[in-house]
Amino acid sequence: MTRTNRFSRGILPYLILLLGFCFTLLVYYYFSKLTVEQDRSRFERSVQEVQDKVRLRIATSIALLRAGTGLFAASDFVDAHEFARFVKQIELDKNYQGVLGIGYAIHIRDVDKQEVLAALKREGITNFEIRTKDAPRSEYNAILYLEPGKDANQKAIGFDMSSENVRREAMEAARDSGNPTASAKVELIQEQFLEGNQKGFLIYAPVYRKGAEIDTVEQRRRALLGFVYSPYRIDDFLAPVTKEKNYDVSFQVYDGEAKPDNLLSAAWTDVPSEPLFHDTKKLDFADHTWMVTYATKPSFERYSGRSLLKYTVILGGLLSFLFFAVTRAE
Repeated sequence: MTRTNRFSRGILPYLILLLGFCFTLLVYYYFSKLTVEQDRSRFERSVQEVQDKVRLRIATSIALLRAGTGLFAASDFVDAHEFARFVKQIELDKNYQGVLGIGYAIHIRDVDKQEVLAALKREGITNFEIRTKDAPRSEYNAILYLEPGKDANQKAIGFDMSSENVRREAMEAARDSGNPTASAKVELIQEQFLEGNQKGFLIYAPVYRKGAEIDTVEQRRRALLGFVYSPYRIDDFLAPVTKEKNYDVSFQVYDGEAKPDNLLSAAWTDVPSEPLFHDTKKLDFADHTWMVTYATKPSFERYSGRSLLKYTVILGGLLSFLFFAVTRAE
């Protein structure tokens, strides 16, 4: 046997070992990339499901408010008993968790204040009193009805919501556009009477005088009677989203830009400092914008194929050494 042949036969096992390692790395890379794509797809599906559920809850709430404005549009005057019956039929506590109630805030110009209060007394509303933060004002939007008639809701009756900047901005936008409009985050009047500490928001739907022209902004301003609205505790409102299905993804809601001062919902828990995946989605509704941030929980990785990747390396390495040993023995 020539020296060249002996060299070729001596180096062959090492070439096979090298090729085995290269093939193992190639297989590892392929399966690693495939696993990442599958995990990301699973994460994105969960994110989309949560987005859709939050959007559906908001849409349902807006539909309730539109039904409320229809009640006022069909009547010259809706008294407290009619309004209470309307809300009772909806079964708010049973079907719409997180919605504290449905209310009606009456719009009163200061020059008409005494006349309106007298008219309300003639309709049997004798205990109504406007409570405002900065009286006197040129106009008021005071809560006249708020159902269900729980203690926390009753404490809000008479509060002039236009005396608070965030609420006033939302009501003015709703009045001028004619569409339901959500407020930025607020501390609800009811919060001091409820357990826990949650941020809140409100959605307002304008009510105009029956038969009035409302084609322009000026016409809508002149025809305004008040607002049907709902107050929401954010964490209670979002709780049903994850109640039916335990997602391996956590989320939190920001009022506008996703920065700490704008955090609306409770801060997320059970999320590592460096989650496997994270994303931020915009949620537009009722002339308002939320930013919803998502991150994977540790449980997300239990259903990932990443833990199996190490076996690809181990098996590939063992096979490479096996072929190396057999080839060298021959």
